[in-house]
Amino acid sequence: MPSLDHINILTDDLDATCDFYAAVLGLTRAERPHAVAGHKGAWMCDADGRAVVHLQWNDPARDFGTHVPGAPTGAFHHIAFRCSGFAAVRTRLEAAGVPHRVNEGKYGLNQIFATDPNGILVEMNFPEG
Repeated sequence: MPSLDHINILTDDLDATCDFYAAVLGLTRAERPHAVAGHKGAWMCDADGRAVVHLQWNDPARDFGTHVPGAPTGAFHHIAFRCSGFAAVRTRLEAAGVPHRVNEGKYGLNQIFATDPNGILVEMNFPEG
């Protein structure tokens, strides 16, 4: 059975996007192995060191086709992460001034939604209630 390995996001503002995923999901920034080949970007790693969010700078010298940061993403609506520590995450977002909305107890879990600097909706699900 397949499982999600990572998502890749093309961004015009690498630092702001890294800061968002650090503040919102508590991920840690790491250098991409491809950086030595001149491909500017970063990997955002979970507590186990897995690079779950790959960030790639929108280098004008490279052709990314119709992929444009902040543009409509077609059928792609959002990404969702299973998280823990609902109250702590909510407090961290409020302290960092990250705009977000909350569903408490709806669908049998708590949820927080925030939009990253590239227009991607990020859903955080907290099954512990």
